[in-house]
Amino acid sequence: MQVRSSNDVSNPEDADKPAPPVLHLALAGLGWGLLTCVLCFAILIVTKWLLPPEYWGAHTGLAKFKREMSVPLLVFWVVIYSPILETFLGQLLPLEILRRLGATCQLSVFIGAILWAIVHFISGGLLHAIVALGSGAMFSFVYLRYREPGVAVAYATTTFSRACNNIAILVAVFYGLDT
Repeated sequence: MQVRSSNDVSNPEDADKPAPPVLHLALAGLGWGLLTCVLCFAILIVTKWLLPPEYWGAHTGLAKFKREMSVPLLVFWVVIYSPILETFLGQLLPLEILRRLGATCQLSVFIGAILWAIVHFISGGLLHAIVALGSGAMFSFVYLRYREPGVAVAYATTTFSRACNNIAILVAVFYGLDT
């Protein structure tokens, strides 16, 4: 009987490739997270400028949670719980399904962004969906960018990227940039 590693399941021909160093992935996650935050704020500013307030929808951003939660609970929710769950539901599940169906990377990023925008439209309205379209595309891209070494590398990098993005947005909200 042959012993199989987790790499054998995801990509047998890459079994001999070492995983990238953790520090490299952490720095990549930090960079992608900050870039996504800048992109989201740019989309938010342009969208608020173009759309009248009656089309924005409910305000469900971090400012709402800031009013409703204690700071330690908010930090736990934003930095740990939310990135883990959202990366699983928003990237790992749909992108792995699309990968198994043979979708191209571009199509996967597009579908991942659309799905993420739909979820945010349902929970927060048009403005929230438009901003989520940008972040969904970025996080789908990050997941696929780091997918080659394996699912764990892609998931961890995207989760850390999402956590860094959320921290940057949380800091911005505490300084009144999202109100």
